[in-house]
Amino acid sequence: MRISEWIQSGFPVLLALAAWITPRALALRRRLTITVLAAVAVLVVWVALSICSHLQPDTASIVRDWMPVPLFLIPYWQTGQFFVRPNAAIERRLLAIDERLLPGIANKAGTDRTGVGLFLETAYLFCYPLVPLGLLAVYVTGLREKAGGFWFVVLVATYLCYAITPFVPALPPRSLGGVGDVVDRTANKGRIFNRWILRHGSIHAISFPSAHAASAFAVAFVLLRYSLAAGAIFLLIAIAISLGAIIGRYHYALDVVLGLVVSLVVFLVNYRFF
Repeated sequence: MRISEWIQSGFPVLLALAAWITPRALALRRRLTITVLAAVAVLVVWVALSICSHLQPDTASIVRDWMPVPLFLIPYWQTGQFFVRPNAAIERRLLAIDERLLPGIANKAGTDRTGVGLFLETAYLFCYPLVPLGLLAVYVTGLREKAGGFWFVVLVATYLCYAITPFVPALPPRSLGGVGDVVDRTANKGRIFNRWILRHGSIHAISFPSAHAASAFAVAFVLLRYSLAAGAIFLLIAIAISLGAIIGRYHYALDVVLGLVVSLVVFLVNYRFF
């Protein structure tokens, strides 16, 4: 098995074990959900490897390069099951940091109905397809043999954020102060679409550090290692995603900064292996 396959089957299993041994009281339904998701991850890896054993080597390699994509969010949904209630003290501290660093932004509900607001919301939307687009860039730039290193940095950086998240239970800043979905009535179309996605597909809590920032910068750093042009493009996208996350109030500033730090540390620690 590849390292990425061990990570994507092993990490969900560790989260499932944590769900059963954690001293925090988790409802049985939540524990079972986490366990079922872990079983799905293991089953997908096993089935995919079984199928690949009957394919031509080059075809099997391509399938295994892309297999992490559908499994990427399973730990995210598992992590969401650990979120029972927000910690008001943690939220106050995170918001206080925003108020010191970004006094003009911290008290807003999100982006304005302007061209800049639409740009930031559109940029934030790129956090969803960015990882598969990054892998596509690896292929397009003729670096397919580097897919293993790409996935190692991206998965470790992102999953470290998921591992820390249950210890920092907090709502996103856009949800504080009772603003709820009221802002949607005067929001730009990008924000409306982002809010729709978050209502139907998010865990309704922050990841801490920001997994979006971590994965975006991890993709950029790996590509910068091999292709300056591709890496620069993805670095600009990662910066735009981060600005959209903060100004759109999807994340606190500290979430995003630490997501960047996590991805950079993981990349630098493994730099000599690329």
